[in-house]
Amino acid sequence: MKILIFHAPAGHGHRQVAEVIAETFRKRGFSSDEVKVTDALESTPFFFKKSYPAVYFNAVKYLPKIWGWVYETLDRPGIYRFLRPLRRFFNRLTGARLLGEVIAQGPDVIICAHFFSAELFATAKKRGELNALLVTVITDFYPHSFWVNDGTDVYWVMSEEGKMALKERGVDEKQIHPGGIPVAYAFKPSGRKEELLRRWNFSKERMTLLFTSGSFGLGSQGLLLKALEPFKDKIQCFVVCGMNEKLNTLLRARAFEFPVQVFGFVHFMADLMEASDLILTKCGGSTTTEALAKGVPIVVMDPIPGQETRNAHLLKARNAAFFIEKPDQIFLILKVIFEHPEILAAKHSEIQQLAKPNAADDLVTFILELLKKAAHEI
Repeated sequence: MKILIFHAPAGHGHRQVAEVIAETFRKRGFSSDEVKVTDALESTPFFFKKSYPAVYFNAVKYLPKIWGWVYETLDRPGIYRFLRPLRRFFNRLTGARLLGEVIAQGPDVIICAHFFSAELFATAKKRGELNALLVTVITDFYPHSFWVNDGTDVYWVMSEEGKMALKERGVDEKQIHPGGIPVAYAFKPSGRKEELLRRWNFSKERMTLLFTSGSFGLGSQGLLLKALEPFKDKIQCFVVCGMNEKLNTLLRARAFEFPVQVFGFVHFMADLMEASDLILTKCGGSTTTEALAKGVPIVVMDPIPGQETRNAHLLKARNAAFFIEKPDQIFLILKVIFEHPEILAAKHSEIQQLAKPNAADDLVTFILELLKKAAHEI
C-alpha cells in the first residue's frame, strides 16, 4: 500500500492537516514507507517554490482587501470558467516534475490538503495517467472553486454548509462527505486544565484568554491586552506571536497589570487551548477547527478577507463565536461574559454541534473502507 499526502506552505494549516492524516494512518499500522507527506511545491521550479508562499504572506499582511477581492472574484463562475484552462496549463507546467514523480510511484491513494496538488492530480487522473483513489480534504469551512476538479473521487469538507457549497458548484452529492477538518489527537479535551495552569503559574480562579493569529503572527494583540486592563483582577493571558519576532520582543519587554505569558511559534498549542476559557484569533481553518475540537469559545477579530471571512460566516451562522471589529470591543465581550456566564455556556453548546474532533480517524476509516470495497469488486 502506498499513500501520498500533499500540502503547500500557504500558512501552517495545510501542512498541519496533512501531518495529522499521516499520523492517523501510522497509528493504524501503516509504516513510514507506506505513508508519505510531501510539500507539493518542493518539486516545482525554483521561482514558483519561493514566490508562492511569499506572495501569499505579503498579500494577506500588506494588501488584505485586495487579496480578498481577488479571492472572491476568482470564485465567480463566469470568471473561473475562463480562468480554469489557464490555471490547468500553468499547474501542468510548474507541476510536471511532481506529477512525473507521483506517476512513477504508482500510489494507491493520493490525499490533497491544498488545491494546487488537488487540481494537478485530478486532471492527470481524468487523462488516465493516474489510477489512485484521489481525496481532496478542504481545509477551510467553505470551498473555493479552485478546490473543485473533475477527476476527484472524494471531497472531505468541514460541514453540511461546505457540502451544500460544493453541490452548488456541480459536484455530485455522493462524492461529498462533511466529516470535519482533521485535527491532531492532542486537540481532544484531556481534562488537564488545572495541571496546565500550574505549569505556567496561572490561577484556576482567573479567566484564561489565549491570543493567537496563525503561524504568521498577524493581529492586534498589544491593543487587545490594553483594552483588558479593567479586568486585571479577573483575567490572565497566553499570547502566541507565531513567526512575528518583532511582536514577540515588544510584548516580552512590556509590563502588564495581570499575568501574561508570551510565546513565539509553539508546538504545544493543544495545551494552551486546554488551559484556556476563551480564544482570540483570526479565523484560519486549522486553528479554528482545533479550538472547536477543544470546546473553547472563540472571539474572532481581523479574519483575512477571503477564506477566513467565509470561515467566520459559518461561525456566525451557527452562533458558535463572538465577533469584534476593533480591539477595544473586547471590553464589552468580557463585561457581558462576567455579568451573564450563561452566554458562554450557550456558546459551548453550539460548539459541540459544529466540532468534529474525530475527523482524522473518520477520514482514515472512510478511505480504508473504500479501498476494501474496491478490492472486493475486482
